[in-house]
Amino acid sequence: MNPFDSESEATISPELSLCSPYGPWANGRGPDEQLGLALLECAAHVEAGPMAKAARCLARATGLAAAAGDGPRKRLTLTLADCLARCLLRPVPAITDALIDPCSYLDRRSVRAARRGFFELSPFPRVAFVVGNRAILEAVENERSVHVVGMSGPATQPCQWIQLLYELRRRRGRPPHVVRLTVIHDDEELLAKMAELLHDEAEKLNMEFQFHGVVGQLEDLDSGNLQNVLEIKSGEALAVSCNLQLHRLLAADDDATYSSRSAHLNQMASIAQLQHMAAASSRQPSSSSDCGSVQYKDDDDSFQSPGTPLAFVSPPASTPHFHTPAPLASFLSAVRALSPKIVVVAEQDADHNGVSFRKRFCEALHHYAAVFDSLDAAAATSSSRHWPPEERAQVERVVVGEEIRGVLLREGAHRRERHDRLRHWAARMEMAGFTGVPLSYDAIRRGNDMLRRCGLRPGENKECSGCLLLCWSSRPLYSVSAWRPAASRASVSGGVSRNQDCFFEESAQLRIENLPEQRRQRLPSTVLGFY
Repeated sequence: MNPFDSESEATISPELSLCSPYGPWANGRGPDEQLGLALLECAAHVEAGPMAKAARCLARATGLAAAAGDGPRKRLTLTLADCLARCLLRPVPAITDALIDPCSYLDRRSVRAARRGFFELSPFPRVAFVVGNRAILEAVENERSVHVVGMSGPATQPCQWIQLLYELRRRRGRPPHVVRLTVIHDDEELLAKMAELLHDEAEKLNMEFQFHGVVGQLEDLDSGNLQNVLEIKSGEALAVSCNLQLHRLLAADDDATYSSRSAHLNQMASIAQLQHMAAASSRQPSSSSDCGSVQYKDDDDSFQSPGTPLAFVSPPASTPHFHTPAPLASFLSAVRALSPKIVVVAEQDADHNGVSFRKRFCEALHHYAAVFDSLDAAAATSSSRHWPPEERAQVERVVVGEEIRGVLLREGAHRRERHDRLRHWAARMEMAGFTGVPLSYDAIRRGNDMLRRCGLRPGENKECSGCLLLCWSSRPLYSVSAWRPAASRASVSGGVSRNQDCFFEESAQLRIENLPEQRRQRLPSTVLGFY
């Protein structure tokens, strides 16, 4: 069994049905499940093409949401329904271009406040920072000159670096002679304020500290000139921290092959079709049968809208899901060339990197239901401060809502929110010449202590092959892993490391999963049992 699957694969199938005991929407045949089914049916019809049925399903979902009381599921439904409505109008560029992007009217101050609110409200970013800081401290132990590069962009919070300075000052032996911090962020004003704050803290600690701000985003960095951009100096111990940003380098024009979908939708985009959709949306469906029947099975290929093949929008089975696009490969190669002592990676643990809209929507429905539930519970139980509903709603709308729109509304190279599973990140890091650094007992203990102080019972940290999965109700939402350059490329290709064994097991498992059911049944039970 692939160790990277041991904690996550059993609890989340890529095509999690609403009937799964691990599905956040599974409440028998109650309102939540009916609402989830209506949303999934609408997404299936959006991808398959029958827009009138999609419009009826969307009307039914919004009707169910309107009848429900205020709660996290209703707020999530409104965000998802907005995405589906925009997808329905996508075939008519004149209309979609006239729609206002929800984030376009937000100023930087509002965005900063919402991001800070998310960090304070959700326990998971704080757990990731605590664990990552501990891994960095252990990697640069006894080093006299330390350079930390923060590549977390919008996820960056000054308190992470303040805490790191305090930990370096208190470490066994002597503190570093000099600590340098390079932070990448697209907000120049925020970088200036962060520099001032950190210099003040370093002065209190009587530490020599240097701050270097790089204005921009991770995907805009020049990989060929990374050493100069980050001002890397010889003789310093380098540590890299990248939280919730590496997935942006997975963006690729992967839907160009499936342009037939756009052509198909554009053919349908006539005035008559829109009028028909409007008429269908104006009447309230009496039952789920009005939406058209959609079959739900665990087998991915069986989930179809009747009479409409989905093959023309599904990625080819021969394409590995953990494919490394050129931008990510170049970036990882450049980071490896810097010879860092450690690279800490925190990522959303979700399957949002595929081409199929329906698959992404299904995964997003369950993933963000857990995220909204966790934020709602955190706001209700927070002992550090009172969270008015409007502040919590602002966090959901600005931070999580924009993330959802990035997953569902953008395609090809414009789709930057491409979250992926820990096992796929492990495969990519290994292929780029890195080897895994197991998180220490102390790092994991500190993460558990942080989560325990938040008092959220459904939240838990699960160790997985030396990494950490941050979960809500047994569903992994984020992962934290640590890496360092392998001793040589030969050790990576030779399959001698523990994590590389995981990579080969994963490849074999994917090949078995892609076999037709009849051929899988003919495999020896020992083979199926191993994977």
